[in-house]
Amino acid sequence: MSTRRRSHVVATVVALAALAGACTTERSEAPPSLVPLVPPDALPVSTVATSTTVASSSDPNAPLLVAPPDTECGYSDPVPAGEITFVVGDRLYGMSVDGTIARCLLQLQPAERGPVSWAPSAARALLNVATVYDVLGVRSSGFEVGNTGVRWEYPDGAGLFAPVSSGRSLARRDAADPTQRTDVSFLGRTSAAIAHPGGGVRIAAGQAADGTRGIYAATDAGDGARLLAAIIDPALDVVELATDPAGGTVWVLSDNGAQFRIHRLLLADLSLLEMTREQAPISQLVPGTATGSLAWKVGLCNSATTTRVLDERSGVPRTVGEATPIAGQSVSPLGWLDAARLVVAVRPFGCDGPADVWVWNLLDGSALLLVKNVEFPTVRVHAPPSQQFGVSEAAVPGAL
Repeated sequence: MSTRRRSHVVATVVALAALAGACTTERSEAPPSLVPLVPPDALPVSTVATSTTVASSSDPNAPLLVAPPDTECGYSDPVPAGEITFVVGDRLYGMSVDGTIARCLLQLQPAERGPVSWAPSAARALLNVATVYDVLGVRSSGFEVGNTGVRWEYPDGAGLFAPVSSGRSLARRDAADPTQRTDVSFLGRTSAAIAHPGGGVRIAAGQAADGTRGIYAATDAGDGARLLAAIIDPALDVVELATDPAGGTVWVLSDNGAQFRIHRLLLADLSLLEMTREQAPISQLVPGTATGSLAWKVGLCNSATTTRVLDERSGVPRTVGEATPIAGQSVSPLGWLDAARLVVAVRPFGCDGPADVWVWNLLDGSALLLVKNVEFPTVRVHAPPSQQFGVSEAAVPGAL
């Protein structure tokens, strides 16, 4: 549960913009692209969402990938339409969403077995927080196992950053040479920090040097901090931040000791809108590829968790997996393949250990089983282009 801090007054707001570098990798022969079910710009936003399943779901005993291949392991570029990666034993595998491509990407050392996070370019991964993996091989990330605050820089994953354990500074490591460490702090204390998908800007929650609590933005170097939203409730903590891929929205997850709430912060005018609230813990914000789309997890890991999705067609949260074989099981969001398809991890109970990986379709409510009984599944997709960070000169920060 979060710690409590004092409330303070509000500062002013301006705009930031920047850009980031690019990285290249050795390429292997790419398979034919898998066509998304629905292009991001074709997701309807004005019709009423369906309340019943209109497409059949797959057999829970018949996954697309029956067993991972017993082949040599080596780095491969991502499948153009995205792929699912997961761990079986001491190997990291990747598979296409239609099950026609499956390959071993890396034979893992014991310390490398853990959560996998792919960079925005999908060409580089963070393994169990402490290891970076790409076409050049594996190397230390410079961060310790268990640091859940480590995030990739945008647009190409040139660096990693996270608040230190005390929260007093924000540290950045170069992904190609993690021995290169830089202090990029712009707050007196930082509780959560992310990169803006347009590149060149970081967004963080915490307390400024003058004592003002809120959500701030600054350049990647930590310069020019600006207040985006003030925290005036002394009982409230911001526990997680996320941005939509287009770069115009910041999702804010907060806890005031009685409720968890998700707010949508529009950067253009700094308006704040509450999207949902729950007494049960909310975690794992997963923005979709369409503006305004978001998935999140509800519940404790000593029980069965639920995944909900903000459906822009109806404007209300929707529970993932209703009327499918995954209904009633413990479901966690992993990532979006496109505007309609959300990849989820499904277990009988809890949040950890082996899981079955399914694709749930927002439009027709169906669920497709990809692979069973794997560990540390995640989605490997190339981040779509984003607009640069920008805030109107006349925008006034809202308050939480």
